[in-house]
Amino acid sequence: MRDGVSLGKALLRGLNRKCPCCGRASAFRGYLKVVDACPACQTPLSLYPTDDGPAYITIILIGHIVIAPAFMFGFFYAYPAQVLVPVLVGGIGALTLLALPFIKGAFLGLMWYLGLKQAR
Repeated sequence: MRDGVSLGKALLRGLNRKCPCCGRASAFRGYLKVVDACPACQTPLSLYPTDDGPAYITIILIGHIVIAPAFMFGFFYAYPAQVLVPVLVGGIGALTLLALPFIKGAFLGLMWYLGLKQAR
């Protein structure tokens, strides 16, 4: 437990895009930009590195959600490439853009919980 907050609670607060420490204020000031400090509890959230990790996790997760069922149900053999490629690329792109802010929030919660700050 860190500051009385369990790992699960920190991850859930991050998934809700809230401050992992207090859970009251938003941890983001835009689509993916982390605030410098939480407006409610003044936790310096910009010190926690959330640059590339969320993108990798999102790509792996969405790839498994879209590509695995496409192979499982034989979509690659049932439809021509002129239909399949735009549909899969569009679906992967839309799901990635939808999931990325939430995964970045959970990643921020994990970094905060573990106390992994970037060196300045």
